[in-house]
Amino acid sequence: MPRIAVFGGTGYLASLIKHQNNIKNNKYVFFSRKKNSKKHINFFLLKKNYNIFKNFDFIIHLSGPNQDQLKQDKSLINKKKQITSNICDLCLANNIKLIYVSSMQVYKNYGYNNLHKNSKINHKNNYSKSHFESEKIILSKFLKNKKMFTILRLGNVFGFKKYKKRDIESNLVHSLCGMALKKKKILINQGSIQRTFVPSQIFIKVINLIIKKKFFNSSIINIFYKNYNLKDLAELIQKRSKLVLNLRVDIIIKNFSQNKNFLIFTNKNFRFNPIKKIIINEIDQILKIMKKNI
Repeated sequence: MPRIAVFGGTGYLASLIKHQNNIKNNKYVFFSRKKNSKKHINFFLLKKNYNIFKNFDFIIHLSGPNQDQLKQDKSLINKKKQITSNICDLCLANNIKLIYVSSMQVYKNYGYNNLHKNSKINHKNNYSKSHFESEKIILSKFLKNKKMFTILRLGNVFGFKKYKKRDIESNLVHSLCGMALKKKKILINQGSIQRTFVPSQIFIKVINLIIKKKFFNSSIINIFYKNYNLKDLAELIQKRSKLVLNLRVDIIIKNFSQNKNFLIFTNKNFRFNPIKKIIINEIDQILKIMKKNI
């Protein structure tokens, strides 16, 4: 049974891995910098803990600041770079394969133009810089060690099985569902903005597929499922709120113009034909769980 260390083990994406339905084939262990976590680890002192990880096969690197944290403290970019460098050294020392979860937001024209892995990078946004700088470190560290890592440039993941308040605040779909439940209305400032969305079960499928098939070809892969503009997303949440909770939700769109849909190119092993039922089921579950907890 593969042993997988998850770094950033108390965050949203880690919680999806932890609460997935079927983990019988993998042994996940969740490490966090938070001192009250079950498996506390200081990512700046990883070298002193190499022996702890000698029997691990894979590391999933989820550790790092979110967008709100970076807005308040730009220096967190350098801390993230150091953490990533230390994780790479750990992988090289123990021959551990690395999955680094990056973001689709590294692209300069995300939501506007077609994207492939060599598209222009957004160097102005701190969140984008944080991920792209970590990607560069990984590419450099493993330059002479092929088939050691996979970088996932991930769209907006949504959905959960276990509710935590922090999972709403910085998540687009969750925050709109929360707005619908609390205020009975959804306010969208720019309805024409397009984003790509990944249901939580698809994210889990991708992670488990990489591990099972050992897709470690020193590659960067775009992971997406379905594109929506914010107007269409709000209308979908409005419709599900009515059908699932009998809740009437108003939508206020301040600016909207119909833009051409953009395409995203990816590895053939990670192309999905989006099934609307999967998206609806995730949104329904969000609404039901949040209704009980808010």
